Amino acid sequence: MKPWLLSHQQIFSNQFRRNILPHAILINGVTGSGKLEFAQWLLHLLSCKQPQTVNQTEVLVSCGQCKSCLLLKSKTYPDHLALIAEKSNLGVDDVRNANRFLQQTAHLGKFKTVLIEHAQTMTQAAANALLKTLEEPSDNSVIILLTNDIEMLLPTIISRCRVINIRPKVGQALLQSMSEQGVNIDAKTELSSPFINLTQLPELTNIVINDAFQQFKTCYVNFLDGQQVEPQLLAQLQSNEHGLRWLEQITVNLYRDQFILTTEPSNKLTLDPEVLNNLYKVIINGCKVIKSYTQANKQFVYEKLIMAISDVLEQAKVNE
Repeated sequence: MKPWLLSHQQIFSNQFRRNILPHAILINGVTGSGKLEFAQWLLHLLSCKQPQTVNQTEVLVSCGQCKSCLLLKSKTYPDHLALIAEKSNLGVDDVRNANRFLQQTAHLGKFKTVLIEHAQTMTQAAANALLKTLEEPSDNSVIILLTNDIEMLLPTIISRCRVINIRPKVGQALLQSMSEQGVNIDAKTELSSPFINLTQLPELTNIVINDAFQQFKTCYVNFLDGQQVEPQLLAQLQSNEHGLRWLEQITVNLYRDQFILTTEPSNKLTLDPEVLNNLYKVIINGCKVIKSYTQANKQFVYEKLIMAISDVLEQAKVNE
């Protein structure tokens, strides 16, 4: 279990002992933060016949040996349902099925549980169907929702859940923690950055992705400096599945660099903070379009995004 999850485990272990667990739990965190790991720990605890306490942490864990534990491990436990979207979105029929499941009496355990991964993919109709269950929960039922983008969920869904925001450490503290877990960090990663976080897990651990990131960064920075043209940056954006995230990440780090005091000479690109802030805004808008409209023409969105970045840079030149 990831070390930054310990405090959450302690809180929920205490609530389990006192029989005051919330009926709906929304776990929000970036990919790799341990959302599913935490959810699985809780699901196993809720199904176990004889939970045990781990050393002096006061964290409860399942025994792993009772009938319920073995059935859940083999994915045949009758009192748990994992809701998985058959298409890109989670439809209303999927949620209605979960609602019917929760209304039934538990067969083996005390709780009926439903796990909804990628909750942000629920359609409007599916979210409304789930809302009815959240407003009038059945006895001894627990719904666990996982998301890496809480802003995509209806505010009414969020307000009816106990929200857990998983925020891992950043910078060297994160790298040390990952090293202690046996995660191999690519030696070519820019380890000196104090802003390294788990959103960068792919390039932290995969040398091929890290090489692609370095090429993307060089192209983007050169574009901002007037050394690259739009088609070159567009090609980089279209050919990398992490491109939008990299655009945002690099822009934010360039902005942060403006406020870091150093006496050492630097070859880094320097842009006015206001220009970088405007670049960040247009990139975020592009990300929102991609996320909000699953059928969006990505190439068209990318082209508009590159043009918007160019407009920001041109306006900065005019204002000089």
